[in-house]
Amino acid sequence: MEKIGCVLVSIILVFVLLSTEHPLLYGILIVLAAIILGWFTNESERSKTSSPKSRGLTGRAAYSESGQNKEIDRDYFDKISKVVDDLMTVYDSAISSQEFKDAASEGIVLHDGDETIKDPTNKIQYLFWVDMAHCGRGLQLPYDRLDKTSYALFYFMERTMGGKRLSYDNYRDLYRSSNHVMAETALKECYFAYHDAEDSNFFMVAHILDKIDELQKQKYLVLLYRFASIMAKADNTVTEDEAKFLNSIMQLQSDGSNISVAGDQAMPETEYYKAPLGGDFKSRKALDDLIGLDSVKQDVTALTNYIRIQNARSQKGLKASPITYHCVFTGNPGTGKTTVARILANIYKELGVVSKGHLVETDRSGLVGEYVGQTAVKTNKVIDHALGGVLFIDEAYSLLGDEKDYGREAIATLLKRMEDDRKRLVVILAGYTNEMKAFINSNPGLQSRFSRYIEFPDYNADELYQIFLKRLKEFEYTITPETAVALKAYFSEAVAHKDANFGNARFVRNVFELTLQHQANRLSSEVNLTSEKLAEITKEDLPIEG
Repeated sequence: MEKIGCVLVSIILVFVLLSTEHPLLYGILIVLAAIILGWFTNESERSKTSSPKSRGLTGRAAYSESGQNKEIDRDYFDKISKVVDDLMTVYDSAISSQEFKDAASEGIVLHDGDETIKDPTNKIQYLFWVDMAHCGRGLQLPYDRLDKTSYALFYFMERTMGGKRLSYDNYRDLYRSSNHVMAETALKECYFAYHDAEDSNFFMVAHILDKIDELQKQKYLVLLYRFASIMAKADNTVTEDEAKFLNSIMQLQSDGSNISVAGDQAMPETEYYKAPLGGDFKSRKALDDLIGLDSVKQDVTALTNYIRIQNARSQKGLKASPITYHCVFTGNPGTGKTTVARILANIYKELGVVSKGHLVETDRSGLVGEYVGQTAVKTNKVIDHALGGVLFIDEAYSLLGDEKDYGREAIATLLKRMEDDRKRLVVILAGYTNEMKAFINSNPGLQSRFSRYIEFPDYNADELYQIFLKRLKEFEYTITPETAVALKAYFSEAVAHKDANFGNARFVRNVFELTLQHQANRLSSEVNLTSEKLAEITKEDLPIEG
């Protein structure tokens, strides 16, 4: 564009030189040359500004369709799948919350092209998309579904558009999705909207949650951090710009303002849950309201009673027996270990065991570094955030590697801090039963500090059915009597033939999501969609073959 302008101006200047004897023509040609040069310069700048590179995207951030980096390993996919599942929980909650819809309608106007988005569900969907685009822009990612670094973005977008939950065996189905054009267009539109925003650290959904649910806001920001962190580390490096963006997310959390990320060391994938303050939280009721887990409830109740009595003895001037607050939660995935840990953190606060009652959840990735000297720093940082509350380490047995593994350093650091901060820190370790017993028995320091085991049994068929019904009620669905019979039979069959990888409550969540997808497909051809039809789940909707 600039070259064309220069050629035209050069031609005009030739005529200028030839017309020096005619002052009026000379002046007109000079003005014309200036106008043409100015116009072409502006057009060139506008073209540059609208390109990805000029708007802050460099390197891998071009809108490439090359797909040179599309192979995904199982570990990377599993991390993506877990955080997207958790984000979908927040998304589904927002979609079903009238309070969220009301808050989203106050002062926020969104446009799809020239049209204002008025439908509450579409508006909430778009708000989440904008936040995802913000993550993509902050990490300078390519908006290319075939690229490994952007896979998580497109997978989340696909799920919000009714796409199925994928497994590692069929993760390539995303590449063939008919929604990819809409997703790419939406991400790019949302990207430019965010590029022009005054506050680059502004997340739409977090802004709305800040008005109605501080706890949910904190959880959402933690999930955004994990989401962005996984994408940033997709190529096994974290650049300074990526680290800066990850820091900006952490600083939005009230408990994370002092967290820093530098170089290629990203903050561990750690979740923070604030326990409600004051006497409004009925921890006993929260425990009783859990479906199943009778033996767990008995163990927690026995521990609670023991602490109460020892506290009463101390107040009367009698000697109190030493109490072990640290616990080992054993059992299969999806049996409620994290949920009970949150409840126990509240109980400990109510009984004066800890001062804050918050739960910090982490795993091996949040504690163990990749190089010498990183592990102690990472572990101490997580423990610092847990002081005054409870540190929950999931799959703790994975810390036990070979002699060259840095997991042993994390264990040593943890044991030392448990001793140094014994009045400020409670630790709960969780994982499979046999693996956790072997882990505790492998280290005398662990044996001496963890003597209280609570076993979480698998849910039976009726309990799985009750969990499904609870989700139906939460999202305002109903089922016919015929559907209820079929559903009970389905869960009975699943329990009878379960294997070591059975997901318990996670299995129910997957069944629930598939059921809603089937219902949506069934109703897609309906002309008159009444509230009753939209709410009713039929036998046809269940993911049952035959």
